[in-house]
Amino acid sequence: MNKIYFPCLFLLVAFVISSCVSSLYPISDNENDFIFREDLLGNWVDKDMQTQVIMYKADHKKYKITVIDKKNKENGGNNSSFFDTSYYSGFLIQLNSQYFFDCTPDTDHLQFDCLGEETRSGLLPIHFIYKIHSIDKDQISIAGMNIDAMKKFIDNSGNKIKHEKLNEDHILLTADAAGLQKNTLTNKEAAFVFGKPEILTRKK
Repeated sequence: MNKIYFPCLFLLVAFVISSCVSSLYPISDNENDFIFREDLLGNWVDKDMQTQVIMYKADHKKYKITVIDKKNKENGGNNSSFFDTSYYSGFLIQLNSQYFFDCTPDTDHLQFDCLGEETRSGLLPIHFIYKIHSIDKDQISIAGMNIDAMKKFIDNSGNKIKHEKLNEDHILLTADAAGLQKNTLTNKEAAFVFGKPEILTRKK
């Protein structure tokens, strides 16, 4: 199975961090909450120059994102190979002065054209949630959810955090947008579930 054709499957690396925590629902279902920051657009790389993140402007205050993982290559036809590339759409919201980014596989991308209509209708566009610590002209500090921290938070929170444990390596949050915001994103006790920030630098 080629990951470039199936970016919404659970095995995929989302953004810069291999986040094994995802959400069934978006962090907001109200487009009036969406914020568009022009300074997020552009070509970004991690400190090792191994992951490239390209952000484009889309409609309705949304972003199109291409993530190129230069550490991994996929095998193509005629003995060719190419970097592991994934495609997403995303939007930004602000809660209590903190930015959060919702990223989901871009099923409108041309890479999905090879799939039949029935197959496409069965794909589940899960959401990956990121906390953006800072946005500067040439640098972004961003963090994904850490699965070990999330497990600890769930254990200490009783039934407050709606979720399904798909396996030992993947937790799917099942609360709706309001539940996500109240019990996780704006909950000070849950701040630690986001891992160490990764720094992306604008590629000149």
